[in-house]
Amino acid sequence: MTSSRTWMLRALSVALVLSTGCVGSPDLDDDLAGDPDGDHGQEPGAGSGSVDATGALEAGTPWKVLNIDFQVQQTGYWCGPAATRHALSARIAPPTQGTLAQQLGTTTNGTDWIGQITNVLNRHLGPGRYGTTEMPNDPPTAAQRDRLWRDIVLSIDANHPVVANIVAPPGNQPPGYPSNQTIYHYFTVIGYNPDTYQVYIADSANFGGNTHYWLSLHQLSTLIPPKGYSSYRCGSNMTGGAIDAKYRALGGCSSFLGAALTEERTTPDGIGRFNHFQGGSIYWTPDTGAFEVHGAIRDKWAELGWETGFLRYPITDETKTPDGVGRFNHFQGGSIYWTPSTGAHVVYGKIRDKWEELGWERSALGYPTSDEYAVAGGRRSDFQHGSITWDFDSQTAIVAYN
Repeated sequence: MTSSRTWMLRALSVALVLSTGCVGSPDLDDDLAGDPDGDHGQEPGAGSGSVDATGALEAGTPWKVLNIDFQVQQTGYWCGPAATRHALSARIAPPTQGTLAQQLGTTTNGTDWIGQITNVLNRHLGPGRYGTTEMPNDPPTAAQRDRLWRDIVLSIDANHPVVANIVAPPGNQPPGYPSNQTIYHYFTVIGYNPDTYQVYIADSANFGGNTHYWLSLHQLSTLIPPKGYSSYRCGSNMTGGAIDAKYRALGGCSSFLGAALTEERTTPDGIGRFNHFQGGSIYWTPDTGAFEVHGAIRDKWAELGWETGFLRYPITDETKTPDGVGRFNHFQGGSIYWTPSTGAHVVYGKIRDKWEELGWERSALGYPTSDEYAVAGGRRSDFQHGSITWDFDSQTAIVAYN
């Protein structure tokens, strides 16, 4: 009977000579002996900052790490299945490494090509969700390195880990790797730090107990050539129905909205549906239809409570004003107007009715320069050239010009 240590050394020798191979820790069998399923539990997302509704980092949050269900690889050549499983576990309950090895066509020589991992990820998550990027230049070009960073940030923000196929020669290796050997391997990028340009790795090989660690973007970019990586793309099956129709009408992935960061979700009030994108959001209800909100106007709407605020749901896309200077969205409960010089301000109720009567921004008042606020005996909004005050006693809107 072949000992586990002899088996591992044989697997190691195969992996070192074949560019498609991978190898686990020399102590992998010992690790698995105390954990028969190879399951080290739910990855805690250690140090991840709080995240807002768009999936983007909040101000002051230096880095982001996704929660995954981590496992060490269960054979010396299952790094591809293990890395694929890590990526899937951020989205769904993943199959076993053995099932994924069958789907990937993994052999004792390893998983042949990063594109096989892309195909299996899309098989489980939906067509077009992931794409393969080859990095044949060694060293990589600046453009390839910059694209790698953009792809990682987009993927992590959209809660989709990146799977990388690496070649780690002596002198350029992640922590714990055998320093006298070239290692051909797959691992998973599950986080990034925008302040330091570092990425957080989940590594099934478990070399020297290093299952999770930070790498610089520069080092990662030199480890991947001449291989490639699988990362989130704009993605199908993230949008549906009327929201998908609106998204496609605006230009889809190539529009100002960019890629979807969330699947379609139900709004907190239970009435509508929404998707957040890189560049904005689309909201839908049966009564209003689907409309997009983005930029400073979206920021103001969010500040006021999104659809649960008094403005409720959008009833127009963001639209250029007739004078060509500003932008606006109308909502069920009012409007938000923006110009580069005034910023974004909300106008609603009787004050909005009076401003509309006067001719909106084309009137002598111009654009709003404040939100509506309380004054003695009423409410007021300031404009570029005056103000409108709603008087409680007389129930009239009083216009004053500067």
